[in-house]
Order: sequence, then structure tokens, then C-alpha cells
Amino acid sequence: MPADPLILLSFDVEEFDAPLEFGQDIAEDEQLRIGAAGLVAVLDLMDRLGVTATFFTTANFALHEPELIHRLVERHELASHGYWHSAWEDADLLKSRRALEKVGRTEVIGFRRARLQPTSHEAIRDAGYRYNSSENPIWLPGRYNNLFKQRTRYFDGELLNVPISASPVLRVPLFWLGVKNFPMPLVRSASARCLQHDGYLNIFFHPWEFVDLADWSLPGYAKRHSGQPMLDRLAGYIEWLKTRGRFATMREFDERMRGAN
Repeated sequence: MPADPLILLSFDVEEFDAPLEFGQDIAEDEQLRIGAAGLVAVLDLMDRLGVTATFFTTANFALHEPELIHRLVERHELASHGYWHSAWEDADLLKSRRALEKVGRTEVIGFRRARLQPTSHEAIRDAGYRYNSSENPIWLPGRYNNLFKQRTRYFDGELLNVPISASPVLRVPLFWLGVKNFPMPLVRSASARCLQHDGYLNIFFHPWEFVDLADWSLPGYAKRHSGQPMLDRLAGYIEWLKTRGRFATMREFDERMRGAN
């Protein structure tokens, strides 16, 4: 295994709008309440386990929950997840970065597009970001068909792109859906292969996964292990990952890649 492999744990902090995708109404205040409850649970877990992470946050969420953002930036990195989770325009790149920097009182250098949708690298650079983590190099029916796209980190001009991790060759997906639905021995094996081959692991979750979603009619693959069972699942995964590498923010990874480039 490469010396000092880095584990890039991140969370997409957003309004819980998943029910809208499946034809269910949910008021914005309820979306924000569930997102905030999940974020508290995640921050408590990070404190207990002593690990740092990057939190890709919508500006809308941050503006509604400034105290949670202040708590977050005390130990973790704040990055942009756009302005809204359910709407997008290219102007949101700069608008969200400026709003987050104002609320968080910290520099924001990273971006991840909601639902990992394609976004112009030039537009991301022009909005003042140094890195982008919006690409998922897997095949997922109805969502992604990226099996032939770059699997590992790469530069496009001055923009560092860090795709979500998928195992070499078979491209076993290691983002939240994989950890929720695959047997943990498979998740650990695929994670170990990424750390061995790539020297880092880029994985992400959503705070709303750590809230009990029993009242919502979501597909089983989306709400399996929700609430405390998912917190326990993530805690066990993190404890295992601690034996395989060092947790770092995306900002730290960006600095390492620029130093090596």
C-alpha cells in the first residue's frame, strides 16, 4: 500500500428533497429540519471518532442553519454543493461560493454538483474553485453511464478533478448507495483495492441518511439502514478505515496533488 494513503470522507449537506424525486411533497422547512438533524448526528459522530471531513453544502442550507455551519468549520472543511439542491444555473457556482464564505467566515475552494451532474470545468474554474468532485466513474441504471471516464484524480488546467472512488477494473461503487446496500466485506475489499492502487479513497454520504426515514415512501435502496443503523454502519466502516490510512480533507488532498504535480 502507498505510504500515508489518504481517506477523503465527505458529506453532501443539503435540503432533504429526495421525496420530490419520487412524487411526494415535502415542505422546505421539513427538508431543512431533516438535513439539520442529520448534520448534528454526523458532527457528533465525527467528534466521537476524532476524524475530519469535507462538507459540500448548499448555500440555501447554510443560510438557514448558520450556527451549524459555524460548528462545522471549527474542525472540518466547508465546500460548495451549489446554491439549491433542486435547482441549478451556472451563476450558482459563484453565488454559492460567496454565500458560503460569508456564512462560514472561511475560504471555499471546492465544488460538488448536486446529484453529480456534468458541469463545465471552465465554469468551475472561472467561479474561483481549485477542485471539483462531481464525477462518478460508474454505471448506474437511470443515473450514470461513466464506465469509460477517468476513474482517478486528474488536472484539467489548474482545476483538480477528484472523481468519487470506484474499485479498479470492476468499478465497484463506493459512494453512499454502495455502503448502504452492499455487504460490508465487499465494501471493505473494494476500499482496500482503491487505497492500494490509487493511494487515496474518496467516499461520500448525506446527513439525511442518518435520520429515521420510516415515514417516507422511498425505495429500499435509498432508506435501508437509515437512522441509528446507518450511524453504526458508518462508525464501523470508519474504525476499519483508520487502520488503512489517514483521514484528510479535500483541501489537504488538493495541496498534496499540487505539490506533487
